[in-house]
Amino acid sequence: MQGNPILSHGAARPVRVVLADEQELMREGLAALLSQQDRFEVVGTTGDGRDCLRLCVDRKPDLLVFNENMPGLNGIEAARRVASRCPQTRMLCLSESADRPCVRAAFDAGAHGYVLKRCTFANLVDGIDSVLSSRYHVSPELAHVLVEAFCQGHDPASALTPREKEVAQLYAEGHSTRQIAERLHISMKTVGTHREHILAKLELEGIADLTRYALRTGLIALDA
Repeated sequence: MQGNPILSHGAARPVRVVLADEQELMREGLAALLSQQDRFEVVGTTGDGRDCLRLCVDRKPDLLVFNENMPGLNGIEAARRVASRCPQTRMLCLSESADRPCVRAAFDAGAHGYVLKRCTFANLVDGIDSVLSSRYHVSPELAHVLVEAFCQGHDPASALTPREKEVAQLYAEGHSTRQIAERLHISMKTVGTHREHILAKLELEGIADLTRYALRTGLIALDA
């Protein structure tokens, strides 16, 4: 398969990149490293999932590098929406987690690559080159995770609607029903209905179980 023409030595323009990570230092450091190479142009950075979607829709990047843990709208759901609205954008998840549910969630959302944050910058660039060349990429140490994913059953979280995922994340982050209703501009009754559907689909008993599930699968960060 031929590589992406924007990677060729005679490229007319650099690769346009959006960086989305809840850690500001990580965003700034990665932006500085990428900007040292003429073939990359960082066109936006953010630590917020909704802003990530807005940046991608507005700026049409060639590449989105994202982390799954962002407040309000987590990176997985943001990536899912980017995949739907910006199908030309290639996506690479840069994560601290090597857990199977997190890796699977990223690819289910439409990511084309998954690289661990403990990798070197050279490893990250290899991953970027792979996904920009219309291939899929994972850190070598994650190969066993992909095998396990094929051997396991369907992830029940994939049955949640986009709104249910938002509500689930907000509950897991400690927001009350009233706070969620105000934040999403819906009624408390509607929030309650979403809550019941979420618990039923995930086969959970209550919000405490939902919080544990969210932490285990990367829906929220440990310090959210």
